[in-house]
Amino acid sequence: MTTRLSPQRLVENIEGLPTLPTIVARINQLVQDPNTSAADINEVLSNDLALSSRLLKLANSSYYGFPSKISSVTHAVVLLGYNTVRNVALSAFVIDALEARDLPFGYRPFWAHSVATAAAASTLLRPRSRQLADDGFICGLLHDIGKVVLHQFARPQFAEVLGLVRRRDCLIAEAEREVLGFTHAEVGGALLSEWHLPPFLYSAVADHHLLEGEGKVLMLSAAVHAADVFARALMLGNGGDHRLPALSPRAAQLLGITPENVAEKLKEAAEETRRAEGFLELL
Repeated sequence: MTTRLSPQRLVENIEGLPTLPTIVARINQLVQDPNTSAADINEVLSNDLALSSRLLKLANSSYYGFPSKISSVTHAVVLLGYNTVRNVALSAFVIDALEARDLPFGYRPFWAHSVATAAAASTLLRPRSRQLADDGFICGLLHDIGKVVLHQFARPQFAEVLGLVRRRDCLIAEAEREVLGFTHAEVGGALLSEWHLPPFLYSAVADHHLLEGEGKVLMLSAAVHAADVFARALMLGNGGDHRLPALSPRAAQLLGITPENVAEKLKEAAEETRRAEGFLELL
C-alpha cells in the first residue's frame, strides 16, 4: 500500500533542503528577547554584508520615506525596528533558499502578490499594535510559500493542480484539496515549522484558509486571509488562479471589516502596497 503524501512528509523528504542560517536564527532569537539592544543586532548583522546591504536598501526605499539617506546599519536598525530586521532576514533567506524563477504563473507576479498581501495584512492589523502589524507582514509575505515548495519538489502533482485550475477556473486551494488532499498553506506551515521559525508564523501560514486557530494565531490568520482577498480584488500580482475567494465572515468580524468601510480599507491596502514595493527589490 502506497503511503499518501502529506505536507510534513513532503517537507521531510526534500533532499538538500537548506537549513536556517545561524545569522537568521540568531536575529530571530534576539527579536524575541526583551533585553536586546540595537548594538546586539548590529553585531550579528556585521557578519553578513549581503543582508546588511539589503537592510540599508529597504531603509532607503520609498516604503519608509526617511528624509535623509540612511548609511549606517545601526541607524537602520533603530529606525526600522527589530521586527522589520527579522522580516528582512527571513525574507532574504526564504527568497534565496527557494528560488523558483520558472514558476508557471510568474516569479515576479507571485512575489508581487505576496508583498501586496503582506502590506494589506499589516494595514489591517496596525490599529491593534505595531508588533502585530509587523508579524502580519511576514505572515502575509510567506503565506503562499507552499506553492513554491510544491512546484519545486512535487512538480507532477502541482502541474496536475494547475491543470485542474485552468480547466475549472477554480481556486488553487480547491484544486489542491482534490488532487493532493491538502493545500499549499499546510505545506508552507510545515516548511516554516521544519525551519524552527516562531509558532505564530508557521501556524498562521498553515491556517490562513481555515481560520481554525485561536488568540494571536487566529488574528494573524484572519488578517492574511482578508489581505489575500484584498490583493486579488486589487489584481496585484498572481497567486496561481484568477478567482476571487469570498471574504470569511469570521475574518471580517475580527478585523472590523464592514460593507460600509471595505472600500476605504481596500484603498489603504493599495496605498500600503505601493509603499511596500521596496520589498520587491529584495528579490
